[in-house]
Amino acid sequence: MRRRAALALAALPVLPACAMAQSGGAALPCPTRPGDVVGLLLEGTGAPANTVVVFGQCFRPGDLPRGATAGARLADGRPMVAQCDVKARHPDGSVRFAVMALAAPALAAGARQGVVLTRDSAPGGRLDAPALMGTHRAELWVGDRRIDLVELLRTALAAPDARPWQSGPLAAQARVSVPLTHLGVTSLRLVADLAIRADGSLWVEPWLRNDGAMSAGGGPVTYSMRLALDGREVLRAQIARQHQYTGWGRLAGTGPAPPHVRHDAAYLAETGAVPRYDLSTGVSPALLATLGEATRSPAWARPLDPRLIAQTMTQTGARPDIGPVTQSQAIWLQTGDARAAAFASGQAEAAGAIPWHFWDGGWMDTRRWPRLWTDARGGPPPGGLRQPIAADTGWTLDSAHQPDLSTVPYLLTGRRAFLDELQAQSSWSVLGQWTGTRGTPDRPGVAEGVNVVRNNQVRGAAWSLRQLDGAAWATPDDDPMKPWLQATAAANWAWVRSRLPAWTTAQGEAHGWIPGEYGVPGLLPPWQQDYFAFAAAAAARRGNADAGAVLRWMGNFLTGRFLSERRGFAPHDGAAYLIAVNADANASAPLRSWTEIGQATRGRNLSNGNGWSKTEGDYAQLALASLAMLSDVTGDDQARAAWHWLRNAGAPFTHQEAFRRDPILNIVPREAARSACR
Repeated sequence: MRRRAALALAALPVLPACAMAQSGGAALPCPTRPGDVVGLLLEGTGAPANTVVVFGQCFRPGDLPRGATAGARLADGRPMVAQCDVKARHPDGSVRFAVMALAAPALAAGARQGVVLTRDSAPGGRLDAPALMGTHRAELWVGDRRIDLVELLRTALAAPDARPWQSGPLAAQARVSVPLTHLGVTSLRLVADLAIRADGSLWVEPWLRNDGAMSAGGGPVTYSMRLALDGREVLRAQIARQHQYTGWGRLAGTGPAPPHVRHDAAYLAETGAVPRYDLSTGVSPALLATLGEATRSPAWARPLDPRLIAQTMTQTGARPDIGPVTQSQAIWLQTGDARAAAFASGQAEAAGAIPWHFWDGGWMDTRRWPRLWTDARGGPPPGGLRQPIAADTGWTLDSAHQPDLSTVPYLLTGRRAFLDELQAQSSWSVLGQWTGTRGTPDRPGVAEGVNVVRNNQVRGAAWSLRQLDGAAWATPDDDPMKPWLQATAAANWAWVRSRLPAWTTAQGEAHGWIPGEYGVPGLLPPWQQDYFAFAAAAAARRGNADAGAVLRWMGNFLTGRFLSERRGFAPHDGAAYLIAVNADANASAPLRSWTEIGQATRGRNLSNGNGWSKTEGDYAQLALASLAMLSDVTGDDQARAAWHWLRNAGAPFTHQEAFRRDPILNIVPREAARSACR
């Protein structure tokens, strides 16, 4: 049974999303004036007026053309001081993703204020960062070494080749990196993102990354660390053993906590950043309370704690961290709740503890290491790591069950450390694949050396493509890793598209399913096709034409499994755990008609018939989500018809109460979505 294990399932009242948005005296505002782009809500923490709040914001193509920037106004029309640092642009030159800063109004704890981001001309002025930095001290001790972070920030911002993460009237942020070889290993480094803001506050996010690879002297390390801001200790840790290829960090500041930002998730779906969630369903208060309790637990504060991420990634079942996004991220998107934001951001920090970080001056990739396999079976370099991943890290890595812990937190917060996590995982999604699957560059053909689909588990291919596409889309345009990410994702989709004619011939009338390793000869798990459809829909929504062609091709199978009753295939079997696609376990050629597949499925006692005995899990939810995405991206009428049939068929866990208690797959077509703004 694969029913997803929600963090809380108590039968308590449920708040609809619109009520959540409206409580506290403000609703999410809609754009109503010329130049308005998108609304958001600020939720107060008791911070004074002009406290600077920093967050990430995605934009639709054309909303902020080249030469324009994002400004802001309060919902009642009063102007706000805003800063927009553009990180990535759409092909037409308009802004895709930016790190925003706002001078917020004074808001009591829990009070809410609507804000509208607007299209403005580029603002003038720069923060007098040196003067503000002169009022602060930031000292980090790693072992017996003291590091002056303010001096490092001053030097970084003044460098002739400086590339600050933020630069404008409200915030100046830069990154510094310091090797920490004094502790006896060559693999440990400090990576710190440091910011000074117009409200006078200093913000520090130091990461201790033991991720150096392919050099002599790398290995585990033991150390103490202490961080003091303006003479006040804000962080202390004793690290008994930090394994190689891991990291950890925390964000701390001298000022009050800025207001919490609630984004417009419906608008984010239009940008291509996230799936289109049903914002009218609401989420169980018990589930939200559980997220809050988790972040307050003593274990949550420990460096390198997994923070409820499944450490044995080979663990099957409908885990709350597996899907197009994680469960807490889905809750964050659907409710904007600060508890979900803290939980999801905390897990993005915890992703640093996973030993899939390989750094050699950049996140390692196939440009420099074309034959590297990070598995211990890769052997010595260049086939494998110089220091293999230790066997006692507590983590078992598996691309077929990898969660996406970082994409949504990066896009909603703009925290650069989360981009590191996204890029490192995306690199591992390729380098962690056996070269027999991904190929090597000396073999002719599309995607050779980077193929994550061929002969792979379909779910592994889906989640690897999810990571590659997300990283390629979100990575800043001037980042040296972006060309490899874009080329690798594009090559994989081009390879899949090149296989469609042969797969269509082999699969016949029922074509549209991705071949792969399933571990069940002659049988097909339809839900793994849903996983792959998630990845194809996300890439197609973001503009990949090959992914769009693959998704349209898959539509024949994704919809046909529910609309082929007259051809002998029971529609309830479209959401079964397994269906038969070969005559028997030894047959090499797939069955080519819905009639044959239906007969074989019944013959092997896999059919639901007119019931749902083979669908006791989240399989119907997965099918609904893939049909919704197919309809949303392609406008396929068959997808719309199949989605409506399944939504009303009484399949397990497709009623609204189930989605309130686990909203990770509460994804709907465009026409079924409701706006959150008022």
